[in-house]
Amino acid sequence: MDSKERVAYLDTAIAQLEEARLVLEHGRYALASFLSASSAESATSALIVSLGSRPSKKHRNSLVLHRLSSSAGEPLRSRLRPLIESMKKLEPHITKARYPIRKGTELLPPVKFYSADVARELFEEASHVVDSVQKLLTEAPNGF
Repeated sequence: MDSKERVAYLDTAIAQLEEARLVLEHGRYALASFLSASSAESATSALIVSLGSRPSKKHRNSLVLHRLSSSAGEPLRSRLRPLIESMKKLEPHITKARYPIRKGTELLPPVKFYSADVARELFEEASHVVDSVQKLLTEAPNGF
């Protein structure tokens, strides 16, 4: 485990979550959604590095965590399951919040797709992921 890499990912996650909060307060819902999802991805990347693996290069840390959970003991596996489910919800927004979205026959820019409610929900989900990862890493500061 590379502790500098873990720290860099976790610091990035915390900064992105704060940026998400700020833009959410200013009604920038697509950007808040993107930053929220990115913060969760960065946090889970820190966890994946701590578990001795490499984060996904395709914005699919949920798959990496799922693979790692299959060889983890039950206490860790039970803590990874909710993170995997959260990431499955958040990961699509890493790209969806940046590019036009097809809705029926229309192609909508993200700013016309994301609402305050959706952005808040994604922010709360990402906050939970970042908090959970921080707790896990605090309990096992030298790896698992």
